[in-house]
Amino acid sequence: MQKIFFDTRKHDAAVRELYGLSEELMMENAASGLEKAVAECLERSEKKGIVILCGGGNNGADGYALARRIIWNVTVLECIPPKSKLCAIQAERALKAGVKIVCGDSCLEYLSSADENGIAVDCIFGSGFHGELPQDISSLVDLVNEKDLFRIACDIPSGLDLNGNFEKSVFLADLTVTMGAQKISLYSDFAKDVCGKIQVEDLGVPRKLFEDSYEEYSQIEFSLLEENDMDLPCRKKQNVNKGTFGHAVTVAGEKSGAAVMASCASLRIGAGLATVVDAVGGCKLDGCTVPCDLMCATEFPSNTTAVACGMGLGRGRDIKGIFDYLKDRDVGCVLDADLCHYREIKDLLDSRSKSGAATVITPHPKEFSMLLENVGLGHHEVQEVVKNRVELAQKFCSLFPGVVLLLKGATVIICVSDSFGITRMYFNPHGTSALAKGGSGDVLAGLICGLLAQKYCAMNAAITGSLVHAFASRKVTPDFTLTPSILLSSINLPF
Repeated sequence: MQKIFFDTRKHDAAVRELYGLSEELMMENAASGLEKAVAECLERSEKKGIVILCGGGNNGADGYALARRIIWNVTVLECIPPKSKLCAIQAERALKAGVKIVCGDSCLEYLSSADENGIAVDCIFGSGFHGELPQDISSLVDLVNEKDLFRIACDIPSGLDLNGNFEKSVFLADLTVTMGAQKISLYSDFAKDVCGKIQVEDLGVPRKLFEDSYEEYSQIEFSLLEENDMDLPCRKKQNVNKGTFGHAVTVAGEKSGAAVMASCASLRIGAGLATVVDAVGGCKLDGCTVPCDLMCATEFPSNTTAVACGMGLGRGRDIKGIFDYLKDRDVGCVLDADLCHYREIKDLLDSRSKSGAATVITPHPKEFSMLLENVGLGHHEVQEVVKNRVELAQKFCSLFPGVVLLLKGATVIICVSDSFGITRMYFNPHGTSALAKGGSGDVLAGLICGLLAQKYCAMNAAITGSLVHAFASRKVTPDFTLTPSILLSSINLPF
């Protein structure tokens, strides 16, 4: 698990004060990190010429420093004349070292005729950027994106703002070399297609010292999940039976296949028993539609330890019995899909939040839009949900302390607030586009339910289930062939 930050500029200032590092020295370290990335690219490919796009601020200064360190076969495009003091100093140094600098309108002309067998480094705008790229910069960025160049971004691809959103044009990096620490803007849904591979480079002190250099009181803590954060079931005792590992129950509805898939996932992740329940009536559950691994019932078994409900349920159904059951019992539950469309969801979440019963809710952005409205947090269009997901996730979780929100997307957000108003938010960027297929979400809900059945806490179940889901998807090639059943078969070791 890595720390991740909304904005690291205060860390930059704190490091300078604590360790006596000048801004110029930190800039040289940034240029050194970029130089290493360029050198590695040259070693593993036949790329030759290097073009560095420089802005007028300190991000541009990093680019001029990089050019001076490389010198050979490098050209700087002065996209914006130097404005900051350090940018002007670094530009002058690069010029004295013999670096070729192309200015103004000549930048587009040079880039149009540049050899495509090269590397482009984006040092135009840094982490403080917001709004839309100026037209002349946008034209340059669009042309770089069109060419067959290996593209490296310094700190944050130009065009992305602190929330990881962009208006029109954005530098499409193959590699983003971010400075000091990980940043939230690199893990938005939009950033998934923008940042490429992400690596962190030090600015003159080890990363941990940088991360710990500034600590501001905040009501929200961010973490980036890694593969080793999976807490997979571990069976040390042998004198056990199927009841030892819990009973996962999935509620079937209009599309009973969704519940069957979720129930199979619960069994796959280690639940001792898995039952599909027709709790709303009208489902056709028989031996032809339900695998022999699963059981069928018309009411909740007495030994139920976790429930998954909502996938394929349908809307406008009589769900009072389900909600009454979940309100009154201390069983773990996963609330998914169609349940987000029921206004009664607010009372259920209130009740489970107050009781402390393990609860995970797993909407995608469209479902989350409806969920926010149904719990009284206003109407938000889907695009607004995607753009402001950190803020909206925090608002939702603050309303229901203890309830874990797993907001699906290109990068999954897992979020929970405590009774003191502190929110912990985890980012899982490891899933692939292979998961953009009907039934994938049902598998995820079933995995979490199976872990809850084994008495995992809600947060641990959500994190582990999400990571298992993501890394299983990466094992399927070609990715477009993934189906829910193939995804299930990919859930085995090693990941």
